[in-house]
Amino acid sequence: MYYGASSKQRLLQLKFELRSFCSLHPQLFFPLRSLLRKGTRQAVQENTQLVIEGFPRSANSFSVAAIQSVQPKPLIIASHLHAAAQIIRAANLSIPTLVLIREPAEAIISLKSLELEISYRFNMEYYGWGACLKSYLKAWIKFYLQVLPYSENYVIGLFDEVTNDFGAIIERLNQRFKTNFATFKHTETNVKRIHKMVGFHSGPSEKREYLKSLFIKEIEEDNLIPLLLKAEYIYREFKILAKK
Repeated sequence: MYYGASSKQRLLQLKFELRSFCSLHPQLFFPLRSLLRKGTRQAVQENTQLVIEGFPRSANSFSVAAIQSVQPKPLIIASHLHAAAQIIRAANLSIPTLVLIREPAEAIISLKSLELEISYRFNMEYYGWGACLKSYLKAWIKFYLQVLPYSENYVIGLFDEVTNDFGAIIERLNQRFKTNFATFKHTETNVKRIHKMVGFHSGPSEKREYLKSLFIKEIEEDNLIPLLLKAEYIYREFKILAKK
């Protein structure tokens, strides 16, 4: 719900929607990143060895940290721009790519919950991307619809598999792209080590679980069910592709 939003919130909402649109199109996204000198080190380049991208809260940080932690030397990884343009450019450059995906309701609720948790945890006014649930859900849909036609150019990492057997995903990357990335051993000890390395946002928290329950109710109140059904259909398509 965004009734009575402040001028700052409305500005952030507009900024997010503009950013979301540009992130779908490489011809817009990369020149803008270069012009603003923002996130250029995370962007896909010709020397990029691996791309790991997905909508926020889809185990992006865990995946990058986990695969880097077991390599003989650091990989040049493009990640964390949460832009379909990254995946499209990687496809055009034939760069090994992992596309992360989480059930849409879980992803957007986790994103909003994390924004609130940061505010509470650090006693500060934190808006994050500052968009409402509806905008996040629309952005989720557009992100995955935009990259769906490029499915032959990437491996799909379903959230449940990433968080339970990331080593199997690395093996699929090696098989698909003829790479030899070292495999992550998905033990409890190794997972805890990665979460500690990345920070509190990487793993679950009791506070976030409580906040999630509030946003589940908000989805119903804001009548987002039709949009959510569309997103869930797209998610099922990716689940099918992930098994091929």
